[in-house]
Amino acid sequence: MAWDQCVDNAVNQVVYAFSWYLDIVSPGWDALVLGNYEAIMPLPQKKRFTLSYLAQPLFTQQLGVLYTDLEHMHATNEFIAAIPEKFKLIELNLNTYNIPSHPLYSITQNITCHLELNSDYEILKSGYSKQIKRNIDKAEKNHLITDEQITSEKIVELFQSDRGKKIKNFKKKNTTILLRLIDMMQQRKIVTCLGVKNKSGQYISGAVFVVYHDVAIFLFSGTSTEGKQCGAMSMLIDCFIKKHSKSPLMLDFEGSNNKNLLRFYLGFGSKVVNYHAIRRNNLPKIIRWVKAP
Repeated sequence: MAWDQCVDNAVNQVVYAFSWYLDIVSPGWDALVLGNYEAIMPLPQKKRFTLSYLAQPLFTQQLGVLYTDLEHMHATNEFIAAIPEKFKLIELNLNTYNIPSHPLYSITQNITCHLELNSDYEILKSGYSKQIKRNIDKAEKNHLITDEQITSEKIVELFQSDRGKKIKNFKKKNTTILLRLIDMMQQRKIVTCLGVKNKSGQYISGAVFVVYHDVAIFLFSGTSTEGKQCGAMSMLIDCFIKKHSKSPLMLDFEGSNNKNLLRFYLGFGSKVVNYHAIRRNNLPKIIRWVKAP
């Protein structure tokens, strides 16, 4: 399919833009295409009542304009200008290569964290913060072990048992979308589910990593209260880094704008990378207060 070939060959490829990914997270998505798929922009459209709008789908950190040749890297603003007027509310995250500038849109910066894994493990570990090293020592003293046998359902269960309780809008349908997405990626052999067990053999932490070409994405995770106390997630991420050290992979932690999560991810020696978000609200004034679901 021409769309997926463009994504696969893009200079600024993001796995979130593949048609099969969008079909799951944003059914009925639309798109803008330049020429013979020389550059593309997914439009994750939704509808509420009679109003059409664009909103960033769950489990999709970045989209924006993708291009197969660097000569099109400056076409971002042309694509933004070409977004149809029928979309009355637009809230989209672009990718790290897109530099937007448009008078009709408000533009903000988001944060992600990248860690290049092309060094020896000991060199990578030397970049860890003291807190991360302490967490790993704690996990080892508690005789925690990692494996790749954990199921996606168990990871979701761990998430729901702790952090998920604090996220009001994480609905059952979101869990269904995530599990379908992981299943599709397992079929394509581009996902790793990594778990941490306590000495009783019970899973207390788990994470989903998407590994495609030279990028690994820390897509989703869950940790129990016990796992937090034992440093399980630090051990889990360290295990992934150790396994893929001296490889061409770049680990994308997917954020975060949350200061505590940002501090945690930076603790592994990662670097802050910015990407832009665009917003435009042409909703009728009487309903502009309505939050897009």
